[in-house]
Amino acid sequence: MPNLTPTHHDDHNQNPNHNHHDDDRTLMPAETVEEHAQKVRLLREINREIHGLNKEMEDIREITEDQLKVTVETRKVSAWTAIAVVPGALASLYGSNFEHMPELKFTYGWPLFLAALASTALATYFAVRRKGWL
Repeated sequence: MPNLTPTHHDDHNQNPNHNHHDDDRTLMPAETVEEHAQKVRLLREINREIHGLNKEMEDIREITEDQLKVTVETRKVSAWTAIAVVPGALASLYGSNFEHMPELKFTYGWPLFLAALASTALATYFAVRRKGWL
């Protein structure tokens, strides 16, 4: 005869006069109870693993958000640097040529040069803004 174990315990019904036919108890083999216990242990272990993975995913999400913030800031700094570098390069080239400076012989040389510097800065500004860097 197989070893039978109740599927649930009802400690408050230990009264010997209690009619067990009214209970919804069923008996199952002890092996089945052990199989159920193994499944419960496995599910608990899976649950712990899932919670651990959730924590790791949260850490990865936070790191990614931080990296995105750094990327956005880096783009802004790069954009402003590009805006400043182009006119700076033109000014340094222009300023190093003392023999053939346009404003010496041409009345509008200096204003045109300043307009060229401003237009390159504005063109760069709108280009990086269009890309979403500013």
